[in-house]
Amino acid sequence: MKSYIYGIYNITAASMDRYLQLNGWTRNYDFANHNMMVYTSRNNSPKTIAIPASEEFDDFYSIVSNVIELLQKKENRPANEIIKDITTTFIDRLEIRVISEITEDGKIPLEYAADCVEGLKELILYSVCAEQSARPICYRATEYAKSLLNKFKLAQTEKGSFILNVDIQVVDENNEQTVLDGCECDVPTPFEHKVIERIGTAIGQVDAIVQNQCQLSETAETAFEDGITANMCDAFLKMRPVSDADKVTTTIRFASSLTNRTGQVKRIEMRANHFLVIDELSKIYRDKVAIQDVNLTGIIRSLSKRTESDSDLKTIRLYTTFNGSPRTVTISLSDAQYRIACDAHRDGLEVSVSGELDMSERYWVMNNVTNFLPLTQGD
Repeated sequence: MKSYIYGIYNITAASMDRYLQLNGWTRNYDFANHNMMVYTSRNNSPKTIAIPASEEFDDFYSIVSNVIELLQKKENRPANEIIKDITTTFIDRLEIRVISEITEDGKIPLEYAADCVEGLKELILYSVCAEQSARPICYRATEYAKSLLNKFKLAQTEKGSFILNVDIQVVDENNEQTVLDGCECDVPTPFEHKVIERIGTAIGQVDAIVQNQCQLSETAETAFEDGITANMCDAFLKMRPVSDADKVTTTIRFASSLTNRTGQVKRIEMRANHFLVIDELSKIYRDKVAIQDVNLTGIIRSLSKRTESDSDLKTIRLYTTFNGSPRTVTISLSDAQYRIACDAHRDGLEVSVSGELDMSERYWVMNNVTNFLPLTQGD
């Protein structure tokens, strides 16, 4: 049995057709038998191949297997690489490969494997969030990001090391949008493709720092705009190998139907230094935005007063909106501010409060309140 046989069944007639036409083969649309797709190569030694027009035909995969052998000789490259290019005609693929002594037989400790899968899930989830709204830290994943996550599929793995493949369809192979030569129409980039591009950009930003092509502090100023965020840093760190001698290779294969050429691959090998940079980036992001002087407006959900040591701790829980997202913030008040809060809560009034907002933990708190005012209906 051929060594690549496990991957060949992911090939469809549409992906085979698109691959061949992108690689110098001309299809004969006038061929009488419409159950066959017939192609002629455009070079000095022309060849003709015929393939069933649907993967539903019994002989489709046996014929495709023979075509792969022909292409292997013609393109002078491994069959597995050709199959990867064909199967990523309409999808983007993110591949995470862990290379270590403990993974030489393709097996890995269960706990680390679970961390890798969780990290991969969060990497995609928060890349979606960042594409929706670019900011250094996302404090809560959006419902849209959670629903879109289900479109990303954990794909068939392959031999050697420990490999995780995630596929996302970015082009409908049954309804592909084409642009005629000479037409200047702008075809919108699929959102899912932007998510994968952001992950590729993020890894490239980290690698550039490791290669001394740019400074860590400068990168942290703007990297989140189109690349890595604190949440994505944390996701990568879950895939951090145990040993410094180990490495994680990330490969992104972009859909050729979008790029209009096959084999567009971004591959970066991440070693110990890469994860050190990722860790530092995460700290810089969180240190910058963990505490901010802000002004909040909202409704008092509840009031609380309890005795601690020799004084009473008076707090309120304020329901507000911060950066477009609803939040409930616990706020410590002085005696005078607490009396005002009691009256505002009784009268159902909104309040305006200024102070230091601490966002470093799951539950946000505000301290050092400098201004606390009820808002009348006319305000």
